[in-house]
Amino acid sequence: MFACQRFLRGALLAVASVFAAAPIAIASAAVLESANLRLEVTAAPYSYSVTEISTGTVLLSTTQTQFTLGTAGTVTQASIVGQTATSLDATAILSGTTDTAHIRWTFVNPDVIQVQLSYDNGAPTNIKEQFLDQGERNYGIWEYSYWGTGGSLDNRGANNRTTLGASGPPQGSGDPSARAPFYWTSRKYGIYIDSMAFSRYTIGLSGQTSFNFDAPQITYYVIHGTTPAQILAQYATLAGGSLMPPDWAFDPVFWRDDHHQDLAANGVANAQALVLKDADQLQAFQMPSGGMFIDRPVGTGTGALVGWGNMDFDTAATGFPNPAAMIANLKARGINLNVWITNRDQNDMTTDPELNPFKFTTGCVPAGCTTTPGIDIRNPIAYNRFKKVLQTGYPNRLSSYISMGITGFKIDRGDQGDIPDALQPELAYLIPKMAYEASFEYNGDQGFTFSRNVYDRGRKYVAIWTGDADVNFTGMSDALKQMVRLGNIMMPMIGSDTGGYNSATPKELFARWIAMNAHVPYMEILLGPNRTPWNPPYTTGANATPPLLTTIFTKWTQEHHDLIPFTRSLLKHATLYGMPVVRAMPLVYPDDPAVADMSNQYMYGDALLVAPVITQSATTRSVYLPAGNWYNYDDKLTRIAGGQTITAAAPLDVIPRYVKAGAIIPRGDIIKSNNNWTSNWAPSLHIEFFPESGITSSFNYWDGAAFRPIIGTRKGNVVTLKFSNLGTDGKVEMYSIAASPAVTRNGQVLTNGPAFQYDAANQKQTAPYSGATALVVTLAPT
Repeated sequence: MFACQRFLRGALLAVASVFAAAPIAIASAAVLESANLRLEVTAAPYSYSVTEISTGTVLLSTTQTQFTLGTAGTVTQASIVGQTATSLDATAILSGTTDTAHIRWTFVNPDVIQVQLSYDNGAPTNIKEQFLDQGERNYGIWEYSYWGTGGSLDNRGANNRTTLGASGPPQGSGDPSARAPFYWTSRKYGIYIDSMAFSRYTIGLSGQTSFNFDAPQITYYVIHGTTPAQILAQYATLAGGSLMPPDWAFDPVFWRDDHHQDLAANGVANAQALVLKDADQLQAFQMPSGGMFIDRPVGTGTGALVGWGNMDFDTAATGFPNPAAMIANLKARGINLNVWITNRDQNDMTTDPELNPFKFTTGCVPAGCTTTPGIDIRNPIAYNRFKKVLQTGYPNRLSSYISMGITGFKIDRGDQGDIPDALQPELAYLIPKMAYEASFEYNGDQGFTFSRNVYDRGRKYVAIWTGDADVNFTGMSDALKQMVRLGNIMMPMIGSDTGGYNSATPKELFARWIAMNAHVPYMEILLGPNRTPWNPPYTTGANATPPLLTTIFTKWTQEHHDLIPFTRSLLKHATLYGMPVVRAMPLVYPDDPAVADMSNQYMYGDALLVAPVITQSATTRSVYLPAGNWYNYDDKLTRIAGGQTITAAAPLDVIPRYVKAGAIIPRGDIIKSNNNWTSNWAPSLHIEFFPESGITSSFNYWDGAAFRPIIGTRKGNVVTLKFSNLGTDGKVEMYSIAASPAVTRNGQVLTNGPAFQYDAANQKQTAPYSGATALVVTLAPT
């Protein structure tokens, strides 16, 4: 229930408009309260503010509201014309016109205020809302961060920056085109504008922060939260959750930019044989993989986008002579296959009578979009036709995509002048939705699609990759920043092109990048000429010295696979509550100024800190550990006090990682995928626990159907770990166990050796479990 709703004391003022309209009675101010927030509207001059009641902190206050209908009209005064226990309605008087606008504030819940801005006498072309800058840090909106005065994470300094995609950004690399009309701040509030209109933001310039949308009306939300997690949870409720992919998509996915290349180097005659040769090599080197995808040119056709528009496979002798057999072969190995698509009109699409009426021919570049324009799938006819040809192809073609067994798509472009700029946000939602539905109708929840161009609610349908990163350490650093920033706009199923995009990749860069990508939800690895780890140049000369690149690839693909129980659980939580898997440091430590603009390390969940090596020839790197106690995750033994910067050792096959004292991390081999090298394979879990005195820890393990809490405590000399049936048996590994322990499992005393093992040198105790388990370790007095 809300607290009382009341109006402040004040005389009624009779105010005439500047054009001598009839006088309107205006209250000097009005207040509406919830249990947590106070909304105060000042009538003349018009403004409103939101205050956190518990502290008296003014979270935000407006300095300008503007409607453009021919000319810009600023709200100068407002009259409260209606009120309830949860809402206020006002008529707004505008400068320069006799027209009026309408503003409505509604408490959606005690922490969220909905604000609706509309014009009473027409349809504006733009609406602007401006707030007083109070020095707060601003996170979100864009995947990219390339403006000169802004930081890596903090958006301050953005100057009238649009929400266009960023293919070919002026600074940085990749094509970081994911964005959302949402930001959260260090002042315990966020703003979500629920609109797909073209928009612009100015952040922290000249004492102001503003947004403006080319829309006739807008609805936005002021979201309060004492922590960033609470703000993201409210945003998730308002905007809808994100994609929960099939289990196989958590395993590494391998691909090539063009399977018609590099045939001789791999001893094969055609693209299809190369696909299968790569699958053979993955098995030979025991590299887990749940999927592969074929990039353009997968199909037949000519023109600017060779191999696109016919929705088929190139079945020539050097292509994919029998795609159905290839797909079946991969499926038998446990590998799913995706293909490249885009919203561009080419080849058979150009003569499709159901698509032709809906080509974009104006408002995009090159002038007139006469070569390869996009299709306006806002129209249901075009939307459904596009989806249908992705499923069943064209009748004059020998093959198709989804109906032949393709699992989903890699969606490219949509931000390169192929559609009008004004429609980019909406199309970056509709294309992912259409592609997702095309697969879902055949594959159900085993379908999987990813894209680099996504807007807001499009996160429900696709994963995101950061685009075509430069093949150097700057490109890797840019990809890291972009992945960290994606979490701030609630896009959690993310990845980057391992090693950068489509050119020879130095061994060192490849090794560092795959270590980083082992610690993100979507691990995709680009093979190709001079960038295939089991081929030259990695098998000759200095590149062939240990550690071999194949050894490094096997290590990190297996590590990524082994972290699936942890990653999958975190991602499921993200789909419901918004908190991402890859977390910017201020998401977890909002009160630590040392991490406020830090993007060269991140939290994987709230327990594992990952610090990729992004400097060439480095063998160490500086790592900042926030307050608390930490363990080196490579040896799980070295204990370090937080609140300091340390120098971490980083040989070529190591990425610095640290785990919080008290953490619970479930790991294991729960997905078979292409593992045909393990006889009698069966799923198994191992649960790591780092008990800390006085701390009760919990981890919500997602078993594929429900969350199963794992709860651990250490009180005095007694350590306890409890959980219900997790659906998969395995073992518990407890660390920092300083003395030979006595152990019970479900009340039964266990004997060191047969029933559990204690490793004094590594202070580790291991015990198997089956079903619901209560494991109690009593340590010897110290």
